[in-house]
Amino acid sequence: MNDGFEPRSEYRRRVRPFASFLVALRFLTRLPVPFVRTLDPPPLRDSMAMFPVVGAVAGAISAAALLLANFAALPDLFCGVFALAVGAAITGAFHEDGLADVADGFGGGHTREDRLEIMKDSRIGTYGTLTLFLILLARCSLYTALLDLPPLAVVGLMAGAAAFSRALMVDLMWATRPARSTGLSALAGQPSRSTTLAALAIGGLGAGASGSILLSLQAGVVALVAAGLTLALLRALAMRKIGGQTGDVCGAGQVLSETAMLAVYAATISLP
Repeated sequence: MNDGFEPRSEYRRRVRPFASFLVALRFLTRLPVPFVRTLDPPPLRDSMAMFPVVGAVAGAISAAALLLANFAALPDLFCGVFALAVGAAITGAFHEDGLADVADGFGGGHTREDRLEIMKDSRIGTYGTLTLFLILLARCSLYTALLDLPPLAVVGLMAGAAAFSRALMVDLMWATRPARSTGLSALAGQPSRSTTLAALAIGGLGAGASGSILLSLQAGVVALVAAGLTLALLRALAMRKIGGQTGDVCGAGQVLSETAMLAVYAATISLP
């Protein structure tokens, strides 16, 4: 997952949702992006309002993989693993890599400088390996729990959770200073307040509506709150450990907040 766009002319802050969507799609996924050679892209920081839209696309594709495997009468465990594999292929496991780096850095470093240095290391350590194993196991079980719902409900819930979790990434980058002057987060730039509000509105309305309509109003609201609290706790930890956010912290926030929403949905399904 990489930016890959170099603006060829000055961007005058026009509202260009399609161009912004392509920039966000290029940055957040490995999916092929059309019109790369002809697009005059807006800056990434101004395209972050489309992060939840890209998230919804990624979540819907993962949901389709889950349902396809289930339709083929494969075991539930395989269905969940297959959906995770497709999701990782779409994003290049970008967010999971960030989560592993955060676990290694926060768990193994004794000073701020040690933690940041560990997080820059491309190798994965014990904390990162264990964290990835646990989060993938948790998400696999939550995916399989959704199979008790109608197919359209599965797509709507997974797309909504993926959308809102990526909107929270934008909020984290707006509200939290970068922990270092280099790195992906610093290079991407700080989104404006209006861009952040647009991302939260798109992601929040999508996730809130899907959870409320497909499950219950309480489930929709609680899922949003759970995701927000998860990100707030991660932000507080990041401020204490490294004094700000990095691209790895943003990726970890996406994975953890999405998992929190899926956990609420799964708990709602299991209620009598």
